[in-house]
Amino acid sequence: MGVHGLTSFLRENKTALAHVLEFPPPRLSHWGGKTSTALVVDGWSFTYELLHCADLPWVYGGEYDAFARLIERVAMGWIAVGLHLHFVFDGPYPALKFPTLVSRVTQTSIHGGLLFFRTSPSARATPRFLHETQILPPLTYTVCVQTLLRLASAPDVPLEVHFADEEGDPYAVALAGRLHAYVAGKDSDFVVLNVDGYKGYMPLDEMVWNTLTSSSSASETSSLYSSLNGDGDEEEDEYGFKTVRKAKTRKRAAANHRVGHGLIPPDTTIEPDGELTLSCTVYTPDDLASHLQLPVSVLSLVGALVGNDYTGQPDESAPSSRRKSNLHGLFFERQLTLVQRIVRVATTLRSILSSAFSSGGAPAPKRKQKEIGSVMELIDAAVTALLIRPLDTLATGELEDIVDRIAEATLQYAIPRQDELEVSTAHNGRLQWASDVCALHDHESCPLFALLSRLDICAYHDSAETLVRVAALYVAAYRAGNLNPHVLNSISTGTAWPKVFLEDPDKETVARSIGRPIREAGYAILGAGSIPAQSTDNEDPEDEYDSGDELIDVVEESDDDDDDPLAPLRGALEQLGDGQKQDNGQARTGQTAPPSAKETLPRIVTECVRRGTHLSAEDVSVPALHDIMETLSLPQPQHDGQHAQVPVQLWPLDARRVFLLRILQSDVPSIKAVSDDKLIAVLAVRWVVRCMHARAAESDGNKEREKERWIQGEARAFLNAFAWSPSGEAADTAPEELPVEPVQIIERNVQLVAQLTMALDTIEQLTQILLLGDVIPTPAALFSGRRFHANLVRLGNDSMADSSNALWRACLEGLEHAFAGRGPKAKKDRKKEARAPITSPAKVQPGRGQPRRGGMYDILAQLDG
Repeated sequence: MGVHGLTSFLRENKTALAHVLEFPPPRLSHWGGKTSTALVVDGWSFTYELLHCADLPWVYGGEYDAFARLIERVAMGWIAVGLHLHFVFDGPYPALKFPTLVSRVTQTSIHGGLLFFRTSPSARATPRFLHETQILPPLTYTVCVQTLLRLASAPDVPLEVHFADEEGDPYAVALAGRLHAYVAGKDSDFVVLNVDGYKGYMPLDEMVWNTLTSSSSASETSSLYSSLNGDGDEEEDEYGFKTVRKAKTRKRAAANHRVGHGLIPPDTTIEPDGELTLSCTVYTPDDLASHLQLPVSVLSLVGALVGNDYTGQPDESAPSSRRKSNLHGLFFERQLTLVQRIVRVATTLRSILSSAFSSGGAPAPKRKQKEIGSVMELIDAAVTALLIRPLDTLATGELEDIVDRIAEATLQYAIPRQDELEVSTAHNGRLQWASDVCALHDHESCPLFALLSRLDICAYHDSAETLVRVAALYVAAYRAGNLNPHVLNSISTGTAWPKVFLEDPDKETVARSIGRPIREAGYAILGAGSIPAQSTDNEDPEDEYDSGDELIDVVEESDDDDDDPLAPLRGALEQLGDGQKQDNGQARTGQTAPPSAKETLPRIVTECVRRGTHLSAEDVSVPALHDIMETLSLPQPQHDGQHAQVPVQLWPLDARRVFLLRILQSDVPSIKAVSDDKLIAVLAVRWVVRCMHARAAESDGNKEREKERWIQGEARAFLNAFAWSPSGEAADTAPEELPVEPVQIIERNVQLVAQLTMALDTIEQLTQILLLGDVIPTPAALFSGRRFHANLVRLGNDSMADSSNALWRACLEGLEHAFAGRGPKAKKDRKKEARAPITSPAKVQPGRGQPRRGGMYDILAQLDG
């Protein structure tokens, strides 16, 4: 993440660019006092680095209960050494970053999952394979935010959680400028971004924990270093030698100095009298600019020219005729390393600036000064100087397009000056918000407030006052962590990015089969999406997206899927390219569509989901909200009996809860006995069971669809995978300990986890859209994927929960017919098949190494014999 190669450049020049900062032991620090140091933490960098250090098994779907405990351990360890923490998480995705997102998801989640399912069970179970193909568990963000918010709610704990309006990096640096704080993360953009008051960037992977335990030698001198160096008073014998006892003491003291790299602090329970210290490496934009001999303001241009998340790789799924050129291939020879590219860009910019603005005796030519009279002229000159091919070989307009792309990538680093914000300063480490809607902006300048103020919550709603109320509720929910930023993507850019985790690549993605119906309801409530522009008569969509070199993946066909599985894949950026030319947050063509089109054409949200081995952009029609109301048989409240109806967001709490249950087809009496903290888990398993049953019923006896149906034991295994008692009441004892040896990985169980995690995530987002996030929390922090897999493996032992408890009754009511049968007779038949002898040995086809089963003619030949 960040500027390509800049992390390696910083490490190679660490002596010249970095300085080390040490935080004292707990006895020398005070929470929230004058000695506390403000530290802004990039939330996503923290999440990735903690998972890397913890090395938790990811293949089971996520060890969220253990992950939550590690988050608390690290946060409290930081606080113990005198840090006041401000976590910052990204907002909705900017459209300029779409190609980078597509590339990352494809390379990690999709290709990693494909490699897993194409590898033998024995090979893919090795630790090395799992480490190299690691995929981020889908509920990680939810658990991280939920755990941090729980810690922040405790009294006298110096921890705050912030959610950026859009990209989190500029927001974090602007916040650090207000607090005069450091920024901790794993993104080299933090050494390019700069603002007054910003103290510097601390890489999370360069933090070092030290545990110092008291020893007799150290206590006598009151200094660890004096004890290690042997400065104590020791008597010498008559020959001038000291006793050997001093050397042993020195070794013992050295052993008590424990060092731990990474985020997780050492376990002090082994040495209760130990003292923790934290050493951090700090890089500043000023030091980097001085080393490159460039002005600090030019660092953003260096990052854009070298390459960052906004220049991105070309979209390989887009047609060849519309695919943008790769900037790296235009600026750098292939043999250049990433560090050498930075040096080349810095040298080129330094040469341009020195020739245009001479600091020596002879003034620079006037023509040169006139050429570099603005930032765009500097970008133009830099691009021209860096090109490794002649200008006459570029296509018409290609040079201007390259300059525009570099300019857009450079502008992403722009941060408003502190004196333009007109905000109050922080007091005792606690941030004083600039307004009631944002920590950094007032109402007029807050991008999030402006985005949500344009909500089209209902086509028949014309009350500006009602719209403002709904927008204010969503802003408050977002700032409080009760509205997932992914929900806002459908409003800001008309897109949706369902999480891609480990799933069978030969089956329809769970983002479509499980999550899409729920997301469609959310789109309708938000009024998300845009009205598509009507194409002219002379346009041919097939010719527009036709590409002769396009690879079509073979995926499972769905009878109820209107999309053609053989349609050419379209990239997310190309699909939304026209929308980038409009104002921030506006729909692509919805603002200019004629009234008749708005009344007749449905809104469209572009979902980026897996199709085969690629991430494909699929247009989803948003259903009309009044049609959903009629389907659910729900009356729509009105304003004092008038015709103007009340938006769903302003319904009473009980009415919104009923709406949620009706959408998920789970409005049954037994649900009322389920507590709110367990409700989403019950709704998730009910929804998955219903969806798999419906798919099998619509397939007209398709055996593969029949195999997808759940059995009751699998649903009980899911409920027992949470850290609560099987009866659904408060657990009196801890959940059953997991076996030390790895749990067997079965492909069906992997698919069950993919279905459930998609349902948990999507249902949680629906509750947040209905403004129920603070009432119905997700139980994801209590879930263990490894425990779920272990329960599934033990299904034959009938050790699952009794069907008499309230939690299981809520899962079963109304769905008795949806589960697949698995009686004792079926078990006996499977055992009989396992013991049956093989009637015909496998044959090997000449010239090939693949075994072939004996055919019908082989059996007849044996009978003749």
